[in-house]
Amino acid sequence: MSENDGQQAGSSGCGAAHLRIGHGYDLHRLDVLAPEGEGRPFVLGGVRIEHFRGPVGHSDADVLMHAVTDALLGAIGGPDIGQLFKDTDPAHEGQDSAVFLKEAVKRVTESGYSVVNLDATVVCELPKIRPHRDAICANIARLIGIGADRVNVKGKTHERVDAVGEGRAIESHCVVLLSR
Repeated sequence: MSENDGQQAGSSGCGAAHLRIGHGYDLHRLDVLAPEGEGRPFVLGGVRIEHFRGPVGHSDADVLMHAVTDALLGAIGGPDIGQLFKDTDPAHEGQDSAVFLKEAVKRVTESGYSVVNLDATVVCELPKIRPHRDAICANIARLIGIGADRVNVKGKTHERVDAVGEGRAIESHCVVLLSR
């Protein structure tokens, strides 16, 4: 058996991977919109959606953008969104999460990688994601600099189980593939 036997496809001698996979996850509590509650306007993937509840968070609390940002940063072994953009920093109060995503894309590019594709799942009972899916995919693709055909966003429910299923929270998962 040679020393290269058992190496994974896509890597060369010194372990320099040509492909990288990253996973991102985020969850935000949902509340009635301010001033009656703590909810911010409902923004998902950079697209404003009318809803009587909104996410609670320091920035705009865009759960999908946060998961995408963490997936990109994770794929290059970078810091996570909370390390780069602390939720105690007043400069990020109400911040558009596109700022976070653009920084992650910049770091991916500087690392010599580009995004092959992105697959994300948003889990919530309401609002329904399907009517907004194309706009969300197009916006994320534009911010990353890839074709919308390489971005997939799915909406799922939590079947009325736990805080997400009861409409008190929203979560998102994202997987990205990068190549050199």
